[in-house]
Amino acid sequence: MAYCKHSTNTLSFHQDNVRFCTTLQEGPVISNYRENAEQLAELIIDAKRKAFEEVPAECSDCIYRVQEEPTEKKITRIDLFYWYHCNCGCFYCSYRDKTKGRFSDEVLEGNSLIYQTVKNLYARDMISRENLFVVWGGGEVGVLKEFPQLMDLFLKNNVNFIWCETSAVRYSDSIAKMLERGKGGMTAAVCCGSRDVYKKIKQRDKYEQVMQNLAKYVRSANKYKDNKKNPENVISKFIILEGFNNNKNEVEKWVLESKKYGLKRIEISMEFCWGIHTKKGQPIEDYNYELFDYAEKMCKDEGLAFNRNDTSARLMEQGIY
Repeated sequence: MAYCKHSTNTLSFHQDNVRFCTTLQEGPVISNYRENAEQLAELIIDAKRKAFEEVPAECSDCIYRVQEEPTEKKITRIDLFYWYHCNCGCFYCSYRDKTKGRFSDEVLEGNSLIYQTVKNLYARDMISRENLFVVWGGGEVGVLKEFPQLMDLFLKNNVNFIWCETSAVRYSDSIAKMLERGKGGMTAAVCCGSRDVYKKIKQRDKYEQVMQNLAKYVRSANKYKDNKKNPENVISKFIILEGFNNNKNEVEKWVLESKKYGLKRIEISMEFCWGIHTKKGQPIEDYNYELFDYAEKMCKDEGLAFNRNDTSARLMEQGIY
């Protein structure tokens, strides 16, 4: 039998449904949120049990399926991509068709059912307390009402690691707490090193505020003494956007500004979410290769740790979108 750690050990909450596996693959749907929290927890438990006994039919051709039996019987990964609300209006956002470009600083509830469901799964000992990895994405965590409550639930239950995507426009005490305890990391797509370019990309005049918040997060990460590399878990990302920042001048300013505000690690990425849909089959532009190499050299010169975005690297290796 061909098992898959995603179908057996991953739980993925999305806007309209709960699915088996990560956002890399859609996977079978467990529920469309028509149940109460207790019923939903039971559905998840039953679906995961059956996944150990038989591979779901929808997974038969999945490239992520592996020929080995999972050793862990509990949920070891939770993806939280279930809301779209954000406080930035990035034109390249993969959720823009859902939001119609609308954004605000208003704190809204995403889905109150999810907190209680996760709590119920912990009570039934279905979530690992030694090996859980949590990924926050979708909309902005800083304007998600239940974000602090969910974060506290994971920290209370000894989560292994949490990764958050955030705009960093709104400072989050919950992210700071996570960093202080050495329980996770965060990425903010700053995409530039100047106020004017930030305004064009994000539709917010918040560049200095974002950089100051990132500096505060680095200070929080520094409070965790057991791991000297913990501050590297606060990452500024540069997404290359044609006509906005696809030049060495903006990359250089981004690297130097990141260092100025105390960041220890930065990441460069192609814009692949929008690009894959609009440029499928087209060759990867030369400027991507040039700017990746330039950013890496600058980081080496400035003493910063450097990430090449994994998905970008795979696309660039094959040479086409």
